[in-house]
Formats: sequence, C-alpha cells, structure tokens
Amino acid sequence: MVTLVQGTCGYLDPEYVQSCQLTDKSDVYSFGVVLLELLTCKPVIDFDAPEEERSLSSCFLSAMKEKKIHELLDDKISCEDDMEVIMKVAELAKECLNMKGEERPTMKEVAEELDRINKLKQHPWEQVYHPEEKETLLGEPSDHIEIEHTGSFGLEKKAEKGIAIGR
Repeated sequence: MVTLVQGTCGYLDPEYVQSCQLTDKSDVYSFGVVLLELLTCKPVIDFDAPEEERSLSSCFLSAMKEKKIHELLDDKISCEDDMEVIMKVAELAKECLNMKGEERPTMKEVAEELDRINKLKQHPWEQVYHPEEKETLLGEPSDHIEIEHTGSFGLEKKAEKGIAIGR
C-alpha cells in the first residue's frame, strides 16, 4: 500500500524532506513546530523576513542556543508569572525539533513530559489527594439528610401532583 504524504512547508520533518522516508519521529518534529507556534504566535514560515530568519524553527533553535528565547516568545506569554513552565515547554519543543529523528523523543514521551509540565502548574492542593483530610474538613458523613419544610408546597406535594396529572 502506498501512502501519499502531504504536508505544509515548515512542519515537515527535515529527514523526510531529504530521504522521503517517514518515521514515527516525523510527527514529533511537526508537533514541535506546533509548540513553537503556541509559544511565539508567529508564522512557521515568514516570507517577508530576511532569508536567515524565515524559518521559525531555525530562529527558535538559534535563540535557544544563544539563551535569547525571551526575544522570540509572544509578549502575552513572556510576561506570565510562571516562566519555569514556559521554559520547560520550550525545552520540549527543542527536543522535538532535533534534526536527527532518532534523537527526538517518542510521542508517548512527549505526552508524558507535557503531563509532568502540567502538574507543575497545578495548585499544590490539587497535586496530592488525601481523602482523610477532606473528610475532616467536611465533617463526618451522614447516613440521613434532614429537610426543613417551611412552605405548604414541598417535594411530596410536587410528586403527588405529578402522579395525579399522569406524568
């Protein structure tokens, strides 16, 4: 079976462009480009930029190497309080964009890393669940519920009315 590969310039795995061989890691490269778009809010290919700055991937890898990633990040992202999380996503994107496919993580590893990064962002109370603390805070569980009836039209009347009407 032959599969026709389609892709958009800028997202294609450089190894695929050279060899016409897709691997499991080809999608990892493309996902790394998507991460870049999220971090920078820039187009993947900018034809109006000078030739050496047209590829977002190349600019990003260069900025990471020179430790100037802040210059490339979108303003809304770079002013966030939690730069640790943003830098971890940038590091993950860098790994995904490795020119050698065998040196890229698998998609499973990417998903696991994103899960770890997501847990960094959670409030400390959300990270650990201790049922006994919840029970202490909420009081002892009750086997019965007390309902105070102050009006003349309680649940019992609604149920009787529904049955009488033929619901």
